[in-house]
Amino acid sequence: MAKHKETPVVNTMICLTCGAEQFFHADVPSSLKCQTCGSTVFRTFSTPTKPDEVTESQLEETARSAALGDVSPDTTRTELRELNEP
Repeated sequence: MAKHKETPVVNTMICLTCGAEQFFHADVPSSLKCQTCGSTVFRTFSTPTKPDEVTESQLEETARSAALGDVSPDTTRTELRELNEP
């Protein structure tokens, strides 16, 4: 039987105490400590790094062509000014 090659992933560990993130391309260490607050409680997210059909389809469907000098549709100068105000 052929060996199934696993899709490479990035493991993101988010500290539940302070929200600091740590990223691992290999296995996550068994004794992990937050570099910010010292907590040992994390939430794990694994993100595939190799695009699949669903990812490629989503990117194609949501892509927006932008060329130098294009204006954003339906955006007025007043709206842009409001975005830049503190």
